[in-house]
Amino acid sequence: QRNETSKHMVNEVCRVCRWENPLRSGTILVGLVGFFIVTQHYSFLQILSGILMLAVSINLAYVTIIQFSQKVITDRPTVNPYSRLLNNSSDLLSKDAAAHYSSIMVDVAEVLIKAMSRIVLIEDRKRSVKWLCIFFIIWKISAYVSSRLLILGFIISAFIFPRLYLSNKDIVDARLQQGHAIINAQTHRIQKMACEQFNSVKNKAQTYMAKSKSTAAAAAAT
Repeated sequence: QRNETSKHMVNEVCRVCRWENPLRSGTILVGLVGFFIVTQHYSFLQILSGILMLAVSINLAYVTIIQFSQKVITDRPTVNPYSRLLNNSSDLLSKDAAAHYSSIMVDVAEVLIKAMSRIVLIEDRKRSVKWLCIFFIIWKISAYVSSRLLILGFIISAFIFPRLYLSNKDIVDARLQQGHAIINAQTHRIQKMACEQFNSVKNKAQTYMAKSKSTAAAAAAT
């Protein structure tokens, strides 16, 4: 079940990044960017207080208008329009919904921990080396760029580059294959040069050892 949950979430994230639903993807992107911009100027306590203040103000005006209308029109005791929610707290947050979302959070945490442990514990050497390079690059860049800007840049890139790739898939794939061929050729050339240098050094060492042995044998005979 947890694998299905993680796969479903990965598929949903991919759909958002590929802009399969432009309205949904645009809303999420604007919301994330807006969140980072707002949190840069205001603390979480200020944001929470502002949201609660706005909610109380709007609902205060709404409830006052509704109750005033009830009193003027029907001339009956006023009733709070939110009385059903206030009397039935399970409508606000059901235990089933809370358990469901808690289970999803645990599944996501488990997937992340497993993925990180595979990298740290070297399950696959190539993958661990790749992530080692990524971590090193992030470590160097973070010395000059704030973490907030790095995360914001990553979020924007996650929404932009997949779409650009899908729009120019043939061109990008051709360039990637060309780059891969160049890298393979350079790697093969470097390996060949390294082997030649190693063989040259090995031959020189063997020649030197042979000369040393012959010199020592001649000295011993003398």
